[in-house]
Amino acid sequence: MRAVGLELALPAPPLAVARSGETLLAAYPFQLLVYQGGFIRENFPLPGVPTFVRAKPSPLVGLEDRLFAPGLGTLPYRAKDALRTSDGVYWLDERGVYFERRQLHGGRYTFLAASERYIFAFGQEALRLPDGLRVPLPPGVKAAVVLDELYVLNPEGLYRLSLEGLRLGFRPGAFEGLESDGGFLYTLQAGHLVALQRNLEPAAPSRPWSTP
Repeated sequence: MRAVGLELALPAPPLAVARSGETLLAAYPFQLLVYQGGFIRENFPLPGVPTFVRAKPSPLVGLEDRLFAPGLGTLPYRAKDALRTSDGVYWLDERGVYFERRQLHGGRYTFLAASERYIFAFGQEALRLPDGLRVPLPPGVKAAVVLDELYVLNPEGLYRLSLEGLRLGFRPGAFEGLESDGGFLYTLQAGHLVALQRNLEPAAPSRPWSTP
């Protein structure tokens, strides 16, 4: 796998990957590999087949009927997405948003994204936690990054929003995926990696992107 500032050999194509700085998590059926600086650091057995993996804020793997958190073990939450923070685990199912065993809000949400200050649950609108503010979104949001501002991706392109939903900028294009290292935004366009500044202007020439 090749990514910005990181290249490593994986034993096979993983079902899911996630990265936080120099740490990369590669999830396979019944196995989680943790790489640090390009070298394998830890190998965890998983009690099932992963459906998603999260590296930030802390490592977490989604399974069909539970979650797995390195250092904690399994958690009995049947989640379609989840985030592990220093406070605990936020997660989603078809009925709403939860913190640990407690439902915070009902509704249909598809994925989560977080900054150090806020957790956002995304659906037709975004729910900001812990204050419960409902944030308007452009239609069809499929990926998001939360920094000092909110960056969301839909079929039309990439939007820059305030944390309250005010539109601050827009970059049209057919992009796939959205990530950030805290300084720049990264997305794919026509199979090439595109790096953008926070004002959505290009940060560097596009680079080839390859996966196993």
